[in-house]
Amino acid sequence: MPTDLGGCCTPAAGRSCRPARLPGNERRLHAWVIGQFAREGRVGIAELRTAARRFDVDFERAVARFAQRDLVHLDGGEIAVAYPFSGRPTPHRVWIDGRAEPVFAMCALDALGIAPMLNLPVEILSRDPLGGGEVWVRIDPGDGAWWEPEAAVVLDGHSRRGGPSFESCCGAINFFASGENALAYLLAHPELDGHAIPLPEAIEAGAAVFGDLLEEEP
Repeated sequence: MPTDLGGCCTPAAGRSCRPARLPGNERRLHAWVIGQFAREGRVGIAELRTAARRFDVDFERAVARFAQRDLVHLDGGEIAVAYPFSGRPTPHRVWIDGRAEPVFAMCALDALGIAPMLNLPVEILSRDPLGGGEVWVRIDPGDGAWWEPEAAVVLDGHSRRGGPSFESCCGAINFFASGENALAYLLAHPELDGHAIPLPEAIEAGAAVFGDLLEEEP
């Protein structure tokens, strides 16, 4: 388990993904990665190497530190995880500020953190893993939030086996059409712990973790 920082925005696991203790240029490189994901959907390794040189950062050391602190993970020669974003398709599609193509979030709470992180409106489409029904959420940092169905919740779950967030909790943090569905899912998956949280609370949790992720330290 990482000791400094965690990846997924998961109140149950007590994790935060804010890279407060990264050295200055590594912090700037990390912010660049997140910004590129928001704009392009995924960053290539060659791009990351070029950016590391531009920020005067040792690539191998930065990649190792990002992984140790559960911020960014490489797999198969590509960036697979850069919380709150996924480099691969997930059930959580996020349209940023009306753009034509969605980006993918690692989990439901990560998806909810993108709007406050970027200070831009987003729309989220996901599916209830139990019944397959669609859950829609719109967040506008200056105007509020809306969602359907009205009874939708987020299951703040995590695996009992532990490990990095992308292994232990991201797959268990999902939108559900109702609290009843979330409870039924937990009962059907005894390897998971967690509880359902209402959408307003989940939106606050996403903002608490990701809202200042891209802000420069004083």
